[in-house]
Formats: sequence, structure tokens, C-alpha cells
Amino acid sequence: MIIHYHSRTNNNKIEFKRLKEEHLEMVLKWRTQPDVTKYMATDIEYNLEKQKQWFQIISKDTSSKYWIITFNTISVGLIALVNINWTHKYTIWDYYIGEAKYRSALGGIIPLYLYNYIFKDLKLNKIFANVMVENKGTIKIFQLHGFRNVGVCKQHYYKNDRYHDVLMMELLAEKWKAQNDRFGKYVGFFE
Repeated sequence: MIIHYHSRTNNNKIEFKRLKEEHLEMVLKWRTQPDVTKYMATDIEYNLEKQKQWFQIISKDTSSKYWIITFNTISVGLIALVNINWTHKYTIWDYYIGEAKYRSALGGIIPLYLYNYIFKDLKLNKIFANVMVENKGTIKIFQLHGFRNVGVCKQHYYKNDRYHDVLMMELLAEKWKAQNDRFGKYVGFFE
């Protein structure tokens, strides 16, 4: 089912298509690029069979949702909600733009579509984000979107033969709704 918004238009032609098996090879290519994995908690090997196994697991998981980000019908990245807690109304999210030429143009606005979907359609109350402290650009973007810093988990990820500190951040629905005049127009189509 595609959610359509009649009161707003999607002028940027950004859509979020449910992740399907046909997307797995493309996602694997993105997910194993060093410039994509640089700030991710884990690195994975390029193994399509393992990717298919992962897909089978997440396809049955009611606490997660994965979409391919498209811009003008071109697949450019992946966005996901994981560990959705329907009782307490919060989720953790992640995304990346796999196609390098779209990162600077779309990297800061793609999350806005997801926040509106999370708070308006799913009726969740909070989004968590975990960001490596050296990922200064993403931290700045999230703060501009209204996230607040919750705290730093010291030596939380072990990657590339060293520990990395991780900034825990959160965005509450009330904080997001207070910015509706500024960001309310970013409404997308989520399959």
C-alpha cells in the first residue's frame, strides 16, 4: 500500500519503496562501499547469499521496516526503522545514500520525510539515533532537525582495530511538531 497525501505534493519526486529481494544486490553494493560503511557500526562482506538470508529475517520482523530511497525514479539509498517498540512508541532508525552523486543534495532532507511519516502516520513518540562522534556532519544535521544529545557511550563500537565513542540522540514528536511550519512540507510516499 502506498500512502498518498492529498494536501501536499512531493515536489522533489522522492519516494520510499519497500525493500524487495530484487534490490538486494544493489543494496549490498552500497553497503560494502568504504565511504558508506565508514560511520556504520559494522562492516559486512560482499556475499549475496548472506544478504538474502538477512532479507528473509527482516522480512518477517514486525519491529522493522526497510525502504529503498528513490529520487526521480532512480534508486539512491536505503532507509530503515529498526527495533520499533509499538507499546512505548519509539524506534531507532538508520539510512545511507549509496549513490555518491546524490549525497550532498539529499543527505540532509531525506530524514525529514521519515520524521513526518514516523510522527504523523505511525504515531510514534520518539526516534533514537546512534552516531559515531567523529561523524560531525551527521550530528550537525540531526541537531538542526531538532535531535537532542542524550549522552555518549564511550568505546561503544569496535571497528577498524579501534574503539569508537557513539553519541546517542533522540527526537521527540512534540519537538518535531513544533517545527511543522519549517519541515511539515516534506511528506513522501512510503510503500
